[in-house]
Amino acid sequence: MLNINKLALFLFFVSHALIAQTLKSPEEYFGNATGSKFHFHHQLIGYAEYVAANKPENVKIFPLGFTTEGRPQMIVAIGSKENIQNIEQIRKSNLQNIGLMAGAGNKNIPTIAYLSYNVHGNESVNAETSVKVIYEMANGTSDLAKKVLKNTLILIDPCVNPDGFDRYSQWYNRYLGKKPDLHAASVEHHEPWPGGRFNHYLFDMNRDIAWQTQKETQQRIKFYNSWMPHLHADFHEMGPNSTYYFPPSAKPFHEDLTGFQREFQELLGQYNKKAFDEKGWLYFTKENYDLFYPSYGDTYPSYNGAIAMTFEQGGGGPAGLAYKRNDGDTLTLKDRILHSFSTSMGTLEAISDKSEKTIEEFNKFFSETQSKGYGKYKSYVMKFKGNEAKVKALAEQLDKMQIEYSFANKKSTGAGFNYQNQKEESFNVDENDMIVNSYQPKGVLTKILFEPKSYLEDSNTYDITAWALPYAFDIQAFASSQKLSGSTTKPKFDSKIEVAKGKRVFAFASEVNSFEESKFLAHLFKENIKVRLQEAPFKAGGKDFGAGTLLITRKGNENLGENFEAKVTAIAKAFDINLLPLYSGLVESGPDMGASSVDVVNPPRIGLVVGAGITPTAAGDVWHFFDQQLDYPITLIDGSYFGRIDLWTLDVLIMPNGQYGNIMRDHKELLRWVSDGGRVILLESANDFLAGKDGIELKSKSKPDAKNDINKTYGSRDRDAISDQIPGAIYKVNLDGTHPLAYGYDKSSFVMIKNTLDNEYLKNGWNVGKLGDHMSGFVGQNVKKSMKDVPVFAVQDHGKGKVIHLLESPIFRGFWFGGKLMMANAAFLVR
Repeated sequence: MLNINKLALFLFFVSHALIAQTLKSPEEYFGNATGSKFHFHHQLIGYAEYVAANKPENVKIFPLGFTTEGRPQMIVAIGSKENIQNIEQIRKSNLQNIGLMAGAGNKNIPTIAYLSYNVHGNESVNAETSVKVIYEMANGTSDLAKKVLKNTLILIDPCVNPDGFDRYSQWYNRYLGKKPDLHAASVEHHEPWPGGRFNHYLFDMNRDIAWQTQKETQQRIKFYNSWMPHLHADFHEMGPNSTYYFPPSAKPFHEDLTGFQREFQELLGQYNKKAFDEKGWLYFTKENYDLFYPSYGDTYPSYNGAIAMTFEQGGGGPAGLAYKRNDGDTLTLKDRILHSFSTSMGTLEAISDKSEKTIEEFNKFFSETQSKGYGKYKSYVMKFKGNEAKVKALAEQLDKMQIEYSFANKKSTGAGFNYQNQKEESFNVDENDMIVNSYQPKGVLTKILFEPKSYLEDSNTYDITAWALPYAFDIQAFASSQKLSGSTTKPKFDSKIEVAKGKRVFAFASEVNSFEESKFLAHLFKENIKVRLQEAPFKAGGKDFGAGTLLITRKGNENLGENFEAKVTAIAKAFDINLLPLYSGLVESGPDMGASSVDVVNPPRIGLVVGAGITPTAAGDVWHFFDQQLDYPITLIDGSYFGRIDLWTLDVLIMPNGQYGNIMRDHKELLRWVSDGGRVILLESANDFLAGKDGIELKSKSKPDAKNDINKTYGSRDRDAISDQIPGAIYKVNLDGTHPLAYGYDKSSFVMIKNTLDNEYLKNGWNVGKLGDHMSGFVGQNVKKSMKDVPVFAVQDHGKGKVIHLLESPIFRGFWFGGKLMMANAAFLVR
């Protein structure tokens, strides 16, 4: 009897120990069935932490930081016990194997597979799927999990966009009844502005991956670059009446994708079709989703050597928990989770089966560029003199992407492509010029980001078709087939300010040359330091100043007393600004400092229209620009109450791209405010709202009647439409540098054109920026013919105020550095 009791007691403890070691599934943990509700971000993260705490031998969490709204970002690493124990050595060996870390790495490492879920917040099936994938792999009991974990280390980002995800989940759960409502008119199928797709600042983070303008992207890519995975899978959703998309991708493929990367696209299709064919799930491949623009979740990893792909489940924000499709079927969240879980498993199985070959090709991708360089042009030279702030900004951008660069330590000559005039010619390499060559691990990425023109095998593409960094940063540059290099020692970007001892400074002068001067001016405003603007050229202190010079005079800043010099120079040094101290108000030539061409620049009170009808990303570009980049206050005004605000409490109103018919039913009040001295900045389609109204001169050109092609075919309608499109191409814009809008620019700059510009020049205003030559990217033939002799940037006086027409955004996606000065000028200097 005693032995029986001992046995019972033993079995009791053993059974409880086994139960304690058994992971709860997401259904058990959350207490609800798969697909029965949308969870909140903290709940999903809680589950990941629960799994890590209960399976520490197989799971490790890497915190990345916090989002703008304070939610945690993390990566969940899952592997065999041996791989988790050696996880840091695996990471280092992988970097050593491809030349991104010194030392000899272990070649015998597992494949590193990185799965990213929910970069678009309202594509919520993906975060819901991620916990199911975490459970399946961490539990490790299925045949597939056992097979994958033998040779694969899995990195899972359960929710790339926590702020957007919670914005959607909170809204949806707020309106959910006892059961989901299938009726198309139900509020649960109609997200309010701005929707959950975007992050806090309304950026599309699937287009920010290379540029890394957003905090969340920066943290994520810093981790990505510290691992350099062999595979990256990016999970999305599309409209609810679509089915499921998985690779192979649509054309165009970028020409620099390797043969193996292209082959693997086909292989992924074979692996993922198995479950879909078996269960009768509908899907498609080779349509819509191409591999070209370098800042996607599939292209950026591809250009970093990985096998990378996009998955798209039909659903997204409108689908909710259940949605009645046009074909009569009901699409449920449970269905969507099962589909995305299936492709997650199929992808992991594919990379596991091809582990050895994948690692071999991945290592080769990096080793060949280090020894041979890559591309037609092997080196890119950015001129330093006159571009100091731009070169500094470009260096910071390259650091984020782990692209190596150097600076010329002696003078030399080279030959190659001039980005400005697009001619092959000889050029001088001067001391401190930045040199980026493709003889480095990231040689392919370097070539793709710097190439003057990207080859487009198919013009039917999903996004912009040009992005060359010398154009984006507006730097005079050359591309050469020679191998050029310099020193890794950076030139000094420090400000140069020399105040003569014993002399009393009358004023400090700073010529507007770059966006750094804009940030400097914004900070002077915050410190309540009075600033004046000299609009005419002059000479003082032995230096010639062009139109547009900031003057910080002692007069008007008496409150600083004897701290005047110290306070102003300290702020200037913080922004690497060169200040010239002047000891008299009398200049050597040109207008003196008390002349009529000198006027005080008052800090403007700026408003930004947001809300329904406004393109969220357009509003986000402006919001982030002022709040994060310029660090200057801006008031967000929702269009729903715009008619009730007192416009006279603002100096500047910014109207981003959007439809304003329901926001401003009467434009007359707006124009009265402008007449009284207000300045309105109209971006892109916002110009249409005021065009031709009550003295606003802007208007479209008259168009000839369209010719009807009787031979056109229905089947070619999509491709025929391409002739009338411009998905994103780079143009030169010729500038009037004497106008305050263009202060700090040479005679031209570059702009990303995404819209067909068809306005006439202003006859009674200032055509500050005129469209120049097409530099790079696809432009439909009909667009190219019609887009001639048109303004890009213009200013019209209206009473005492200004109407500022920015027909294209100069701050596109936050990465178009060359246009930031113009946006700041529009807000601060056009008066």
